[in-house]
Amino acid sequence: MSLTDHHSQSPTEGVAGNTRLTSLAGVVLLALITLQVVSALFFALLTYNVSLPVGPLYDVVRPVHFFVGFMLMPLIAIKLASTGYRFGRYYTRKQAYRDAGAPPPVPRLIAPVLIGSAIILVASGVEMWSYQNQFGLPWTAIHNVAAFTFVSVVIIHIALHVRDAHRDAAADLAGVPAPSQSAAAAAPAGAITRRALIGGGIAFGAVLGAGASSWPFAPLGWLEPLKTGSDALDFPSMNFEGGPQIVDAAKWRLRVTGLVSRPVELSEAQLLAMPTEEHTYAINCVDGWTATRTWRGVPIAALLIMAGASPEFTHVLVRSTSGYHWDHERARMLGAGALLVTHVNGVRLNDTHGYPARLMVPGVVGESNIKWVDELQVKDGTGDNYLGQHLDFKNPTITGGLLPRDPAGRRP
Repeated sequence: MSLTDHHSQSPTEGVAGNTRLTSLAGVVLLALITLQVVSALFFALLTYNVSLPVGPLYDVVRPVHFFVGFMLMPLIAIKLASTGYRFGRYYTRKQAYRDAGAPPPVPRLIAPVLIGSAIILVASGVEMWSYQNQFGLPWTAIHNVAAFTFVSVVIIHIALHVRDAHRDAAADLAGVPAPSQSAAAAAPAGAITRRALIGGGIAFGAVLGAGASSWPFAPLGWLEPLKTGSDALDFPSMNFEGGPQIVDAAKWRLRVTGLVSRPVELSEAQLLAMPTEEHTYAINCVDGWTATRTWRGVPIAALLIMAGASPEFTHVLVRSTSGYHWDHERARMLGAGALLVTHVNGVRLNDTHGYPARLMVPGVVGESNIKWVDELQVKDGTGDNYLGQHLDFKNPTITGGLLPRDPAGRRP
């Protein structure tokens, strides 16, 4: 009803109904997008190595981000359909829509950017969630750029429309004419249809969100591409960072370099002969899964002491045979539970999970717990793996084949 003009209506009734559908969708989207932006900021700060509380808070924010992201999809589709229909009818010279006036200049200018960034944002988010890394594109960088663009433009869009949208949505839900209509005018017909369409979009989105995020209950995760099992190594492994590796242990060496007085170079046997610790905590991936395991390995602090790390060091660049790397601040590297892991629940690492050694640090996102570690570079100053690198298409954190190769590591 709201997207078409019935022959029994007055010439403007379809325009008013369409406007109210757009307003209803917009008000619902505003609430959900606000929640999504808050969770995205939390994710971004964690991804950019900013220290934040983890544990229960992260365990809620992470699935909520995926839940809301999928819930937005049908509602964005409704909003685009209603707006697109109105614009289309205006530009194809449907008289009622022509009489209602041209779309204002600013919305016309920003509409392509808003629509394009929304589509790219959703598509890249689904791509990362799906764990496919298709087309060899830097999806993290694409998603981040689309997010910043979308939020910037949507703020302008909200400022232009929020008052009218709230007024029209409230009037439609109350079944009364909007203040802009004459006192004798009736509310546009089709209010029940509009409510049903928005309600259906919310319900369908909730089903998608629960299926994709396993939230609020794990058994609801019928869409999840990755799940964690009970066996020691039965949890997902993200291999986007340079591709999966099969490390030649005979050539592999763990090096501790940089601001050290005694550079260290250890073979696999030498590393395994060192004193170890065990700590139990979760690895949490921004793509949606989590796995709690008991990690056994050599404390990073012990390796830094062995190498005579400078008292002035500020961070450690942890490097993989894939070429992927990540900077971790001093406090995290010296903290309890920061390990160069060799065993998970008592089982030796395999190729998929980072053999011969991987980093595990409690309280950081999974992408910074590097697999196939071959070097710890002790540094001072500011680490380089922060916001700028995540938006650098020449050197993003997830690049597939763009990263340099290592003699000790080869792809299967």
